[in-house]
Amino acid sequence: MVKFILYFLDKFRWFFINIGVDYTSLRAILEVKLLIETRGFWIKNPRSTETAESPEETEGLLIEPEIEEESNHRTFLKTSIIQAVFSFLYAIVIFSVKQTVFNMMLMCFTYMMFMICFNMLADFAEVLFDSQDNSTLLSRPVDPKTIWISRLLHLLIFLGLLTFANAIGLAIVLALKMGFVVGMLFLIGVSFLCLISVFISSGLYIFLSKLVNPERFKDIIIYVQIFFTLSLSIGYQFISGQSKISVEDIFQPSSVKFWHYFAPPAWYAHILDSYVYHVKDWHHLNFIFLGVFFPILAMVLINKYLAPFFANRLTSIQYFATVDTKASSAKSLIREFFDKIHQLFKHSILEKSAFELVWTIVTRDRRFKLRAYPSLGLLILFTIRYYNDTLTVDINRLMILYYTTFTLSMIVQQIFLSDNWKASWIYQIMPIENPGELLVGAYRSVIIRFIVPLYILITTIMLLKEGVDCLKDVYLNISVTLLYIAISVFKESFRLPFSVEASNSNAKGNNWIRFFNLIFVMPLIGLIHYYIAKTLVGTLVISTAFSIIAIILFQQYKFISWERIRHS
Repeated sequence: MVKFILYFLDKFRWFFINIGVDYTSLRAILEVKLLIETRGFWIKNPRSTETAESPEETEGLLIEPEIEEESNHRTFLKTSIIQAVFSFLYAIVIFSVKQTVFNMMLMCFTYMMFMICFNMLADFAEVLFDSQDNSTLLSRPVDPKTIWISRLLHLLIFLGLLTFANAIGLAIVLALKMGFVVGMLFLIGVSFLCLISVFISSGLYIFLSKLVNPERFKDIIIYVQIFFTLSLSIGYQFISGQSKISVEDIFQPSSVKFWHYFAPPAWYAHILDSYVYHVKDWHHLNFIFLGVFFPILAMVLINKYLAPFFANRLTSIQYFATVDTKASSAKSLIREFFDKIHQLFKHSILEKSAFELVWTIVTRDRRFKLRAYPSLGLLILFTIRYYNDTLTVDINRLMILYYTTFTLSMIVQQIFLSDNWKASWIYQIMPIENPGELLVGAYRSVIIRFIVPLYILITTIMLLKEGVDCLKDVYLNISVTLLYIAISVFKESFRLPFSVEASNSNAKGNNWIRFFNLIFVMPLIGLIHYYIAKTLVGTLVISTAFSIIAIILFQQYKFISWERIRHS
């Protein structure tokens, strides 16, 4: 795949030379980045008896450098297939409802913009801010613009492939329903929408990096991610609410509203609407102009005015290489409170050490916050809907609870990732007989650091809204969350806290699993919850049973041996 991408890129060599980019350096940098993304390696557990001829040889063995290089195309392919399947399902739902062409296109393009930004925030936003290669590149005769273009192309290539996977189902259904030309126009519109999404996000980040000082930028970027996620979600809900029409309007071109000029999905929806109905008024000509020239103009502006200082700015920011060491007195009081909670449990020295390690890193590491906290934006949206929508209180309550389950399970996955994963060699030289105790301490830290405070907040909100009637649902959901996290004890292999490379493409490729859980698994569990919660006695019995099972499973982590620990 890398060779094909570079071969295709060579055909546009003249373009990069004309915009003042050193194409030779650009191609070399991009080739290395693509090879890193598409290839990975893992080191077999040095304590595994599989790598030793006898148990005696296993003891004291620090590193068994049996490294296997394996392609990560399979992981990326899984991500693409899952998103392509959901694209077909979404297309079937959208086109099975009687709507105008504009409304159908508006929903399709809005869905695409949401998925583009979702993929970018989940996996590729850090590409723009990865300052680790600055020490290598800036000391060489490589200008900042070339560094910026290499990062932008790196982002666009993989984001473009995922975007195509998200669009293929919609495009095929559109081609079958309205003709081949409409399907092709849709794909072209999605390509421009991808450029617009990258421009908006990267332009915002670059603007903030220039507007505020480096230390402040490191703090504000996390909240920008949360705000960005929340804005996308609210925008999607707003556009969905604008799609209601009367029966007689189905076969007529849609009228233009003022807000359409500020919503890129509406531009391309109007373009396809004008093609189907052969409308050529000045409004639709304006949308054609915006849809075609704005992405091109945006990329030209960001390349000409913002790119030259970008790499140098990252040198001063060193965003991902730093750790936030500031702690306010309020945070200290909170820490003391949760320490007292932790002291209520019996724990060994290893469990306590793992608890302290995870607590300290997740509190101070900005990159962990960037990976984990933006998902809380949707939780804010669900809470707003919960308070404003009086007709579907039960459904909104379950949406809050099970999105919380999804968010917490994702946070648990993040405690195994780190930029300083090579420091996990310390696990090998320490006299640790039962590595499972480290996992128990890590999970307990997450429970007390995230699960307890989040459920206290959610329960308080629901008590103010509904009263004590919501407690049975909260109790059942807490037991389901703990059980959902605890069942990972059945995995064949485990990794110790912060021992996996965060930038590894396998780790990033697992985004498809999170997406699948969010779209399919959580709604299914919520549906089962809905029927269980119809009786109070049944809810209490099942919740208690789930809680007991979860506690038993968490105790089983103590017995996980080195043979089940795999270091990345």
